[in-house]
Amino acid sequence: MRAQVGDRLVIESQRADAHRRTGIVTGIRGNGGGPPYQVHWLDAEQGHDALVYPGPDAHIEHPPGAGAGTSTEGAQMHTTKRWNVDVVISEENEGDAARTWAEVGMVADDGTALRGHGMARKHPMDMDVPEIGEELAVSRALSDLSRQLRQVAAEDINDNTGTPWRPT
Repeated sequence: MRAQVGDRLVIESQRADAHRRTGIVTGIRGNGGGPPYQVHWLDAEQGHDALVYPGPDAHIEHPPGAGAGTSTEGAQMHTTKRWNVDVVISEENEGDAARTWAEVGMVADDGTALRGHGMARKHPMDMDVPEIGEELAVSRALSDLSRQLRQVAAEDINDNTGTPWRPT
């Protein structure tokens, strides 16, 4: 692994409940671009500097246009945002049948709140595997949220350009 000042160090999460971490390399302590690296973490909660010895779950991303002999002065600034999506699942049983509802929600930086809804039904003849109903209901709620988010983007494109968005 070799890095230059200004590169991104990305550490992928091995756990499903954790997010990847991204930081900007601000210093190189090793020889020839090797670790350890002084890194400024971009996480909203972490946002601090640390000396990092990257493990096997890490990789380096070079800024666009960067390469051997290229200067990173005047390079574009990169912004990282985190959008959190809340998921609520409820299940109702009626004899051998069941219904699972999911609601997903997010609030944008400007205060816009979107909510998606999904539902799944278990037929009385189906095996009782609640995870399947949860997965289907959540996927449908996320699809609904995605549709709404595309609509908001289409309206923003129209408002800012005067041209209706045409999906491709």
